[in-house]
Amino acid sequence: MKYYTRQIKKYKPGDIIFSENSPCDGMYIIDGGRVRVFKTILAADETKKEIELCTLGAKAMFGEMSMIDENRRSASVQAIEPTICTIITKQIFEDQLSHIPPWMVNMIRILVTRLRETNEKLRTMVTEQNPTQMDDVPILTVDNNDKNKGLNLSDEDTLSAKCQSEKIIEDLFKKE
Repeated sequence: MKYYTRQIKKYKPGDIIFSENSPCDGMYIIDGGRVRVFKTILAADETKKEIELCTLGAKAMFGEMSMIDENRRSASVQAIEPTICTIITKQIFEDQLSHIPPWMVNMIRILVTRLRETNEKLRTMVTEQNPTQMDDVPILTVDNNDKNKGLNLSDEDTLSAKCQSEKIIEDLFKKE
């Protein structure tokens, strides 16, 4: 197993980790803290409006879609409290991807393309409705601290995602 140097970055509340339509620099795993994922839309009155898609807490990952399909970021991510992230760089990801059969890589890319298409349809639906009805209500919450907002993943789903994130870090980086 090839090990890499672990890159850790700290963010203050309000820091933009990356912006919608920016190029991909890697994917992120939250070691501690919380972030919000949001899209900026043009409202009917021509003003820009942020639609919060979800909040993510410890051990959640984000930024993976751009790593897989090599497109620009589909949403923006902002720290909502002091946050520490492990960054899986594009180079590390591509190195690991080279060990997967090409047909499987293609299948993963197709799934991400379908997810992007679904996200775009959802964005269109939201903008056609009255976006003010959605103020401060994320569509999905993957954060046990925000159980009162949006559609929540079950505790079992959240635990499974956290274990997978810990396994990724463990497999890629030597214990420090």
